Order: sequence, then C-alpha cells, then structure tokens
Amino acid sequence: MGISDILLHIAAAVLGYVIGSVNAAVIITKYILKSDVRERGSKNAGAANVTRVFGPVAGGSTLLLDMAKVMLVMWLGGVIAGETGTATAAIACLTGHCFPIFFGFKGGKAVAVTAGIGLYMDWRLFLICIGIYLLAFLIKKTASIASLSGVTFMPITMLVLGGFSVSQYVVAIAAVAFVWIMHWPNLVRLAHHEEKAFAVKKAENAAKTEK
Repeated sequence: MGISDILLHIAAAVLGYVIGSVNAAVIITKYILKSDVRERGSKNAGAANVTRVFGPVAGGSTLLLDMAKVMLVMWLGGVIAGETGTATAAIACLTGHCFPIFFGFKGGKAVAVTAGIGLYMDWRLFLICIGIYLLAFLIKKTASIASLSGVTFMPITMLVLGGFSVSQYVVAIAAVAFVWIMHWPNLVRLAHHEEKAFAVKKAENAAKTEK
C-alpha cells in the first residue's frame, strides 16, 4: 500500500468518524423534542432508548437515520478507497456513533449502525439477523438480549451464505465487538438478573414520567 492509498484510507476514516458522530438520537430528542435522551430512560443515545422514552415514531426515525448514515459512509468509503475503504469507513462510523465528537463522546451502542452495515453488505444477511433479533425479543422481551443475539449471529450467517470478502468479515467482527463492549452494563445487569424488560412509554407522557 503506497502513500496515496494510506492517505485515501485516512480520508475515508475521518469522513466515516465525522458522519458517524452525527447522532440521530441526540439531534431528534435534544433539538427537536427538546429533551436529551441521554438524560432519560437508560440514558443511551440509541434507537431503543428513544423508542422506550419518546415512542415508536421517534425511535423508528432514529433507527432509519443511523442505518442510512453508515450506508452512506460505506458507499463514500468505497468511492474514495475501494473495498477496503468501505471497511475502513464502516469501522470509523461505528467509532463515531459510539463516541461522537459532537456530543461529548457519549453516543449509542452500535446496534442500528450494525443493522445498516448488514443491509449494505447483503439484504439476506440483514433479514436473517433481524429475524434472530425479533425471535430473541419475543422470547425474552429484553432489548439487550435481542440486540446481542442478532448482532452475534452476523459473522456466522455470513459464513453460511458465503461470498463475503475478508474486509467484510473484519467489519462484521468489529461490529460484534463494538456492540458487546457497549452493552457491558447490560451484561452486568443480566448477570445479576436486574435487566428490565423493554417497555414503550406513550410519547405524550414521556416528559412527565422520565424526568
């Protein structure tokens, strides 16, 4: 890899991190709904907590925007530096999402971004992992268990489907690592049987009940 290739990958990484740092949960709740989700519910700046506190419309919007940003980043990374540039940009986006430079390095837990990565790589991969997520959620009614289950099966599903490159496996494994690390507090609560079941509050009552 020459100097020009290194510089292109650095550009892809910077672009991925900056765009990844644009956290939809914070923008929607703090600047549109006027109540920062990082101070509510589980205090996580992700789609699940937005849904829990502000309802499915806000949560769904957060999910779609977070998925869209990583898909944009991966496309741009590919344009800049080819297939490995796509991987570089995706991992940088995961980093920015979890540790956003614009919001005090306090972001989400990488689940929505990982979903976007899966959809970008292969729609079948996305659907299978979403199916695993929904199955785990129906059984346990716990967002953290569902998220960890769906994400963890991503590299395994890729092996079953076949046709993925080494750089795509690297991205998938990195995504699994990010999600597990960011869910460490949930894992501790699960170990102590203290993790609560997922429940959605009515958006109009959220401000009254979650101060």
